[in-house]
Amino acid sequence: MNTNPGVPLGSPKPQSGLEARVAEKYLQQGFSVITNPPLSSLPFDLGGYRPDLIAQKESGQNYIIEIKNASRQISVDRFRAIAENVQSHPGWRFLLVTSDDDLPIGSEGDLFRYDEALLRADQAEALIASGAAEAAFLFLWSTLEGMMRRRSIESAIPIDRLMPLAMTSHLYSQGELSRLQFHRIKDLISSRNRAAHGYHDPQLEEGARELLLLVRELANEWKED
Repeated sequence: MNTNPGVPLGSPKPQSGLEARVAEKYLQQGFSVITNPPLSSLPFDLGGYRPDLIAQKESGQNYIIEIKNASRQISVDRFRAIAENVQSHPGWRFLLVTSDDDLPIGSEGDLFRYDEALLRADQAEALIASGAAEAAFLFLWSTLEGMMRRRSIESAIPIDRLMPLAMTSHLYSQGELSRLQFHRIKDLISSRNRAAHGYHDPQLEEGARELLLLVRELANEWKED
C-alpha cells in the first residue's frame, strides 16, 4: 500500500479526468491512494472485481472506490454485493462516486440518527406553527436526506454519495422505500429545489407538513430494524 500520501500508485495515470480529480481530493485530505489498483494490491478478495481507487488513512478510514460519470450508469444490484463484501471487513467501506459528488470525505459518522431525526421533526413542527414554513421545510429536508444516506450505509446499498433523486430511486428499487413513499419524496424534490435556490413556493407550507409526516414515518420504521 502506498505510504506516501502525496503520490497515487497503480497505473501510470488515471483513466479519466474525473478519476484524477477524485484521487486528488482524497490525497489532499491525507489519504494514501492507489489508482486502478492491480488485483495483487487489493486488501482482500473481491471476487475478481477491480475498483478504480483504494484510499486509506492512518485514522482507520479505508475505502474501495468505484467512479462513474453519472448515477444512471450504476447497477446497484451488482455493487450492493461488492459493498456487503467490503463492509464485512472491519474498517472498510465501498463507495460509489460520481461527478456530482460534493459531500465531505469521511462524513458518514455525522449523519443524523433516527432518534435525532424525530427530535428535529418536533422542532420543525414548532417552526411550522410559528409561520416559518420555509425554514421548517429546509430543516426537514436536510433531516430526511441524512436519514436516507444513513439507511443506505446500514443496508450496504452504496448510494450514500449520490444526489437526492438518484438516491431516492435506488432506495425504492432496493425495497427500502414503499411506492407511496418514493412518490411523496419525488414530488417534494421540486419544492426543495425552489426553496434552496431562493424561489417562493405557494405550496411550501403544505409540503413542510407532508415532509414532517414522512420524516417521522421513516425514522420510526428504520429505527425498528
